[in-house]
Amino acid sequence: MGLLPADVQKQINSQLDRELGNRIRKDIKAQFEIIKIKMISDFNNHPVTREIDAGPDSSNISETLNGYGNLFSFIGFAEGQDPLIEVRRELNQVLIRNISYKNGKWDFIIQNEPTREKLFSLTPIPWAPGRSWMDGIETGLSGLGLYLYDPEKDFGEESNSGTAIQLKAKKKSKKAFGGSSTGGAIKQQRSRYKRTSYMSTILKQFRYSISKLRDIK
Repeated sequence: MGLLPADVQKQINSQLDRELGNRIRKDIKAQFEIIKIKMISDFNNHPVTREIDAGPDSSNISETLNGYGNLFSFIGFAEGQDPLIEVRRELNQVLIRNISYKNGKWDFIIQNEPTREKLFSLTPIPWAPGRSWMDGIETGLSGLGLYLYDPEKDFGEESNSGTAIQLKAKKKSKKAFGGSSTGGAIKQQRSRYKRTSYMSTILKQFRYSISKLRDIK
């Protein structure tokens, strides 16, 4: 059997290249979805997210408040509020576009890629809208020494969350300091907020996974 004519062989090779390219594009899309799902899962399962999701009666599973109260009431969210709805919407809008093969490598565009700046803009502190509580989770939040948490007490209109209030500057929270009264020796270590890694780490892992995806030959 003789060789196929050059034009026929060229057409076959072109068809094979298209089929291979389509398979690789499909694989890249599938791998991207896995990366995206992992990012969202990391966010949903983070102790800070779970604690805020649990609302004003949650325990401090993130340990950011040294086991006292919870982030929902400490940050000052209103009872019934969903502080994470905009963040989840942003994470779900991430898409992959324009998968192409150029200069010996595959590339693509990530549309609506989440950034710290964007997510921080969606997470204002209720009483300080110029600052992000999501940023504060990592860099520090002040006021723990004036935070009084008591899920059994009716704070009325003084409390957004219904389970806690911020005391006046001169009145310390005996529960937050672990003392039996507001006087006497104050355990200062319990008044300090404990910083923890959160969204920055999740986004860093997402970007790393995307960079590895671009290494597909």
